[in-house]
This record gives sequence, C-alpha cells and structure tokens, in this order.
Amino acid sequence: MRVLHVSHTGHGGGAELALARLLTTDPPWTAMLCCPPGGDAFGGLAGRGVTVEQRLPRLPVGGTRSRSPMLAARYLASLRAAASTLRRSPLFGAADLVHANTAAAAIICAFASRGRQVPLVVHLRDLVTPESMGRFGYAAFTRLALPRVDGVIANSRTTLASAADRLPTRVRRAVLQSPSGLRHRVTAPQVRSEVRAVGMLGRLQRWKGQHVFLRAFADAFRGTGVRAYLAGAPLFEEAAYEQELRALAVELAIADQVTFLGHIDDVPAFIDSMDVLVHASVRPEPLGQTVLQAMARAKPLIATEGGGPSEWIRSGSNGLLVQPDRPEDLATALRKLAGSPEMRLALAAGAAGTPGILSDAECTTAHAAFFQEFSSAAGSTEKGRR
Repeated sequence: MRVLHVSHTGHGGGAELALARLLTTDPPWTAMLCCPPGGDAFGGLAGRGVTVEQRLPRLPVGGTRSRSPMLAARYLASLRAAASTLRRSPLFGAADLVHANTAAAAIICAFASRGRQVPLVVHLRDLVTPESMGRFGYAAFTRLALPRVDGVIANSRTTLASAADRLPTRVRRAVLQSPSGLRHRVTAPQVRSEVRAVGMLGRLQRWKGQHVFLRAFADAFRGTGVRAYLAGAPLFEEAAYEQELRALAVELAIADQVTFLGHIDDVPAFIDSMDVLVHASVRPEPLGQTVLQAMARAKPLIATEGGGPSEWIRSGSNGLLVQPDRPEDLATALRKLAGSPEMRLALAAGAAGTPGILSDAECTTAHAAFFQEFSSAAGSTEKGRR
C-alpha cells in the first residue's frame, strides 16, 4: 500500500515529530512524504526508505488566528497554491491513500483531491474548536476539509469528540496514540530520597503554560537547592515568549535555579534525569505526549485537568491532576511531592503499571491496520463492480 503523508511544514512541532517517529519504525506500507522545504523534522527519512518531496509552498505564519481579512485571504490563497503543487506531484498520483498530518495539511489535501477517488485520512492532533485552531482556521478546516475526508485518526477520545458533530456519518474513525519516542517502558521505578530537579518538556508556547510552571516553582522552591529545567524551543512566531519566560525567572528571583535547555533529542534521558515532571497547559490538551512519555519512564507526574491527560491519569494513583492556569495549585502539588518520597514512589509505580501506553512500533502497527481498512474497502468495491 502506497501512503502519501502530507505536512504543511517541515519544522519540528509535535505533529511533525510524531509523523517522523511513525515513519522511522519501518512501517509496513510504502511511505511517501510531501512538505515545504526548510525545517529539520523530516531530515532523516530519506535514509529510511521514505520518498521525500519538499516542494509545497510555505504558509504565512499566524494565518489561522489572524483577525485581518487580508492575512486570512493570503493564507487561503497559499493553501490553494499548495494544493495545486500537490496535485501535480507524481507522488500524489501514485498514492493509494493520502494522509494529512495536520488541519492545514487536510485543507490542502481536500483541495487537491477534488475529482479523485483516492481515500483521504486526516489526523486530528488538536481540538477542533475556534479556541484551539483560531476562528479562521476552525472555519476553514470544518467547512473545506472535514466534509471531504474518508477517515480520521484522533490522538484522544477528547479530540475525536470535539469533531464528532462535524464529521459525515460515512467517515471511518479511530483513536490512536501518537508515537512519542518510546522504545520500551520502565517497569522498576527509581526515586531519589529528595527532589533536586523538576522538569517540563514541550514546545515553548504560551498555552503550554511554562509561565505557570515558573510561578509555581518559585512559590514552592525559591531559594532552595531544587532546580527547574525547561526542555523545548519556541517555533514560528513564538520566540518572544522565551524572552518573556527568561524575564519572568529574573522577576521571580529564580533565574539562578532555572535552566533553559532548548530542543533536546534524547527525551528519555531528560525524563530519567528529573525527579518530578510537570505538564501545565492552560487549556485542555488534545493528547499530552509528555504525559505519556513521563508515565512510560515511571516518573512522578503533575498535570493539568482536561483533555487527553485526564484520559490517562487517575489522580493520586499514577499522577496528580491540578486545575489549569492555577500556579498556586501546582505549587501545592509540588510541595506535597517534594515532602513525600513515599508518594513519589507510589505515583511512579502507578505510572509504570498504567495499561495501554504503546511503543512507537506498536503505534505504527495500529496505524497500519487503520490504513489497511481503506485498501480492503477499495478491494471489495472493485470486486463488486466485476
């Protein structure tokens, strides 16, 4: 089966890294990829047997959230131009199935697929709401892309539910975990007697809540020997947020306790070096890959309620849940864990025993089974015609 994966960017955001992980686990399909030039998310795929074509035009930054009609029109024109480029690609013509990796990619693929019978599968990686996608992005995705899709893969039940009333009844649906860089799980937790390192992993982006984390950390640990580690880098228009975070650390008098690591490649090693992991998104997270990564490494974890994390965490059993955008609640949870090695060990053991967390190879197997449903359906249709 020849599957064409389409990405609207080559930069390493969560969606792009998830796709790259999917395609580096020797998938049982012939993988092809179309994306714009630039970025480092897909740099190693050609060496893994994936045919990569980087010719799609780049989309304007901020187009989905802009209130400017001019920028929105420019963004829509760029989507149409990308669709035209995609339609002319020989990879597009050779595909048995097209997989759009993001909402923007889905709009591109929907435009390009007009008049073609090749199935289109869209990955829902963000909540399908105006708040999550921006008003223009939400309108464009729900009106232009979703009516034309044949299948959707959602990264959580919450994500799928957010799109349910917009999906035609004929659309095949699956909730599949996204690859998170997991090769094997830790089954025997190692918990130090005291908390020395508290970490947060993820793209530096305001809604991810790194500012909430810093305020909570300052409340709980200012002037102590505990250090905070922020792993992740800003992308696109978010560079100013990193400077804001650095200034906030100075304002809170914790600058000498905070380390900004930037992008890291070895996620398991970072998690293993932490005593407590924090997820601090200020609005519901579609999946929360860092939650799965921390649980797979059997680490004590604090996360905000809502969305994907609440589907995985049983508060007090395999992690702690706190209200979003409440640094005082997060600080209380941090102090509680710091003061109780017994609680940290119990949560780590609960995380290690959490069922259902898949390795990257298992994620690929699940995706392959869903993709194959469309090949089987096409085969049945063809037999019926005969």
